[in-house]
Amino acid sequence: MNEQPPELPDLVDSHSSLLASLRRDLPRGIRSGLETFWSLAKAMIPAYALALVLQKLGVITALAHVAQPVMSLMGLPGSAAVPLVLGYVLNVYAAIGAMTALHLSAQQITVLALAILIGHNLLVEGAVLRKAGMSGLGFGVLRAVSGLLAAGVANLLMKAFS
Repeated sequence: MNEQPPELPDLVDSHSSLLASLRRDLPRGIRSGLETFWSLAKAMIPAYALALVLQKLGVITALAHVAQPVMSLMGLPGSAAVPLVLGYVLNVYAAIGAMTALHLSAQQITVLALAILIGHNLLVEGAVLRKAGMSGLGFGVLRAVSGLLAAGVANLLMKAFS
């Protein structure tokens, strides 16, 4: 059989098409990236600053002392209660901002992130659930407890396999 090779595209047309796409899409991408950065920075920078201020005022130390028994079940220091609460009440980005002010190991960050990702933004999502006819409080408690339990199990598994 005599097969014909596939036709090669016209390199000049594809080059000019690529340049046109870049001229159109690059400014859009940069603008979108900067908007995303600003959106994240608005949550993370104030949370980081708040965590530093609370640390300087001794609030984190006091909170850490009170939260230590529960947080130790997840292999976390008591001070990890600050990003946990911020994540549960506000959002993941506020929690990340607060986490950066703490000196946590990779394992502790993973455990804390798991709890936060399961139980984040409870106030807003609870209100949405109420509007949908569900129990916002009940579902919020379920998510918060599930997050803490999952974090505890993850901590035990990581300790067992490390």
